[in-house]
Amino acid sequence: MKRHWLRGLLLGVSLALLLSGGVALAQGLFTTVDKECVECWPGPEEPTQDRYLAELSAGGWNARYLLCYQIRIDGELFSGPSCGAPFPDDPIVETLSVPCEWSDDAAPGSVLGHEVNVANGEPGPLGEWVFRMWQENPPGTEIDSATASFLVAETCEVEFVPEPGTILLLSSGLMGLAGYAGLRWRTRE
Repeated sequence: MKRHWLRGLLLGVSLALLLSGGVALAQGLFTTVDKECVECWPGPEEPTQDRYLAELSAGGWNARYLLCYQIRIDGELFSGPSCGAPFPDDPIVETLSVPCEWSDDAAPGSVLGHEVNVANGEPGPLGEWVFRMWQENPPGTEIDSATASFLVAETCEVEFVPEPGTILLLSSGLMGLAGYAGLRWRTRE
């Protein structure tokens, strides 16, 4: 039994990772954004290019409890907190675009069905947007929550992937698999 401690350790770590992934998938309320960075759109017309659009989705709520939300831009409260009855559709998906500047005559917009007035909005639209949803029962007692964030910038630069780091990670993973195979081969003999 003492000879197989490494195999048991690898199996235990693998099971722990699988279980933690399963717990994350079983979580109820969720909200996600399909991009980490979205470019603000400079014109008055509605944008059609993908770089100006973000897809925000949310779901997993319990229809018996209040659904609350708030939006923060660079840590400052922009909209909410507001609570009400959950949406009838679960999940809900919305395409969101953000102007580069708030205009004085801007009409109220909508984020996942909640009205957001952007006229003379403080803070400005550029920065990190954090969309948070939670459910309450009774009011004031949070039972479930989910958060999604994305960056709104004038230009989103492509992230540089360091080649040596990628090769090092791949090679260390292959060496670990080779070590595990060697241990199994030795125990057969």
